[in-house]
Amino acid sequence: MTGSMNDTTGHVFVRVPGSDELLARCRNPHDWSPRYVEAGAMHRADFDGKPAEELADWALPPERFIATELFKARPEVRCVIHAHPPAQVLCSNVGILLEPIVGSQNWGGALLAAKGVPVYPRSLLIHTPELGRAVAAILGNRDVVLLKHHGNVVVGVSIEEATVRCIQIENLARLCWQTALAGRKPPTIPFEDFEDFEDFEDFEDRAAVSMADGRAEGGALRAWRYYEQMLEHGGRIDATIDAD
Repeated sequence: MTGSMNDTTGHVFVRVPGSDELLARCRNPHDWSPRYVEAGAMHRADFDGKPAEELADWALPPERFIATELFKARPEVRCVIHAHPPAQVLCSNVGILLEPIVGSQNWGGALLAAKGVPVYPRSLLIHTPELGRAVAAILGNRDVVLLKHHGNVVVGVSIEEATVRCIQIENLARLCWQTALAGRKPPTIPFEDFEDFEDFEDFEDRAAVSMADGRAEGGALRAWRYYEQMLEHGGRIDATIDAD
């Protein structure tokens, strides 16, 4: 819906709590795209990439090895998203760096960029454990890695956090691309502005977690609810919708 996944490709992988397994969207002859995924497409695999249950006519996606290797390398990560967002593909193609060029317009994307967004230099499908480990090594302890000419990988401690990060980093990439086209270099955001945001975010996060009875993962809650509303109401939010 936001253009952060692409039309018919991309994956969301989720760690199954209390196990060495993940949940993946599988494919069969009737599968269309992540946009129209149904519950029956979701199946478990172990961290070796092997099925952990009967798949019938469903097949695990080759890209599962991105998630298996990241889940093994990063115990705190509960969700791995692999997508093909156009602005990030464009930036990776010609070497435009994703930089924190905005402030309150998109602090989430700016903070992701401030950590550094590395680039995996190959364009092929990540379809083996060895390739998955190479991507995990380049990602390191950051939250986003670009796959050159291909797409990205984004991680989070929840589905909500990883999803919101995907949207934030693509929104930032669009601005980085447009800034590069303009041939101008934006001024650096003062460090004290980042400090001010982090202080304010802490207040917002505590309020959001309290409001959600502890279910939220930081500042992703409000954005997640916004996108839920967009999905439920066909991309249009009516001002009369009850906030609950």
